[in-house]
Formats: sequence, structure tokens, C-alpha cells
Amino acid sequence: MKRFSGKQPGILNQIDLKSFKGKLLYWIFFGVLVIAALCTVLPAVWMVLSAFKSTQEMYSSAAFLPKEFSPSYAWERITVAWKDLALGRSMINTFIVSLGNVVASVFVCGLAGFILSKFRVPGTKLIFVMVVWTMMMPAIIRTVPTYMSYISFPFVIDDKLSIGTNYNILDTYWPIWLTAGANSFEIILFKNNFDAIPTSLVESAKLDGCSNFKIFYKIMLPIAMPVVVYVAIGALSVAWSDYFTPYLVLKDAAKMTTPARLFMLKDSSAASIPTNVYMMGLIFASIPSLLIFCLFQKHIVGGISLGAVKG
Repeated sequence: MKRFSGKQPGILNQIDLKSFKGKLLYWIFFGVLVIAALCTVLPAVWMVLSAFKSTQEMYSSAAFLPKEFSPSYAWERITVAWKDLALGRSMINTFIVSLGNVVASVFVCGLAGFILSKFRVPGTKLIFVMVVWTMMMPAIIRTVPTYMSYISFPFVIDDKLSIGTNYNILDTYWPIWLTAGANSFEIILFKNNFDAIPTSLVESAKLDGCSNFKIFYKIMLPIAMPVVVYVAIGALSVAWSDYFTPYLVLKDAAKMTTPARLFMLKDSSAASIPTNVYMMGLIFASIPSLLIFCLFQKHIVGGISLGAVKG
């Protein structure tokens, strides 16, 4: 096929596409991708269109498109939904959480990867095996132990072996930030990237009087900047999409993030909030994630292969 001339070959190369079998496989793959794209895009499109429908139209009409749509009507729907949902405070909370997620992911996971890569101390391999093992553990299994550790942090117990309450960090953002810093995938990503950096560079910095921490943030992080950008983007995206962790650890409604706030509104006020208004709230919550993807798409796609190949 001429349209593929000059492009890098994938599963099917130029010779394969000249045969009937190759063309058939191409169109099968193409059809599967089209179906997958429609399954992904159609729910989002339906959500956007439903947000601009009236409450009566939502339940009485099966039409995909809203009957009335004009700039003035759309602006009215947006302002009414913003006023009814009162998401301003939760947006600020989510922004604060996202910044903390970025710091925790970059520095905690980065330091862990640096230690596992360049510190050849006894037990390092065992710790790395345990980090890899946590990736195979279902997240739901860790929910109760993690929650109990937040109630009594850092694992303080009294002489009766009952959980103490002196270090309760619930209803703060610390559990969310600690969860962001305990990401085994990002630790392995940093470690694999640091493995490609010559150890002689670290040893030369030590001879010049650099401490281990100064080597980390002045030498290792700048060299691993593609990984840092990828991890930071992921941390930002998680803050704007995760509702479970904030809903689990935050009790004060004034501290809720936008995803958790929307979940609470749907769970407790289903009768008072119309569905079209709630759909508009989902659009508000989706805009930051959409902007992050549009602005950093190249880094997100390129970061998938970071650390996959050493050297």
C-alpha cells in the first residue's frame, strides 16, 4: 500500500501488505481498532451531549443530540451547573493534591530508584524483589492494612497490642501523597533509567565532595528528566481522576477533591441534583485531565518505553 511507504514497519511490513493474507489481517486489525475507538469515544460524547439536554429531555427523548443548542443556552447550562455543584473549592483542593502527588512521586520514587540502582548494600536485591512483588498484589488486598496504617501512623501500638490513635493522619492529604510516593511501577522506571547512567559518574561526584542527596537532585534527576516529566504527568492525571483514595481518607467535605466531591453528590443527593447537571460536573472534572493529555501527549506516549532498554 502506497500510504505506508517510507514508514517504519510494524507487525505487517510492505511485503506482507502486498499479499491477500496481509491485506486481510490489516483490515481486521483496522476494524478492531475502530470498534475499540468507538467504545472509548461514544460514552464521552454521550456525556457531553446529555449535559446540554434539559431534565425532561433526558428521560423522555431517546435522541442522541439535544433538541435545543445555542451559545446562549450552552452558557446558561454551564453557569447553572457550576453554581448548583459548587466545585470551586474542590478544584483548588485537587490542585493542591496534584502538586503534592508530583513532589511525592518524583522525589520518593526517584530516591528509591536511585538507592536500588547505585547503592550496592546487603538486602538491596531483596527489597527490589519485594517492590516487584507488590505490583502483582491486587490493590484491594492492600486497602484495609493501608487504611489501618493511616489510623495509627507510623504503625504505633501500645503495650496491649491495640492500635493507638496518636498519629492518626486521616482527614489530611498525607495519605494521598504517601500513596503517590509508594508507586512500585515508578520506582522500577527510575531504577531502570538510573541503571543506564555510568556508576563512574556517581563516583566522580563523590570525589568532588557531593553528598548522595546532592548527586541525586543535581546529577541523576536532570539526566533522567524524561522520566521525571512522565512521572509528574501521571501524578497530575491521577489527582484529577482518582476518587476512591480521597473518599476513603477525607471526612471533611471542605477538603474533598473534585472526583470525590462528585461521587459524594451522586451518592447522597441523587434526588436533588438532576442528571444533566451531574453530567456537566463530570465535564468540569474531565477538563484538567484532557488538558494534561493534550499538552503533554508526546511525553506520555514516549514515556511508555522509558527504562525498557538499558544502555
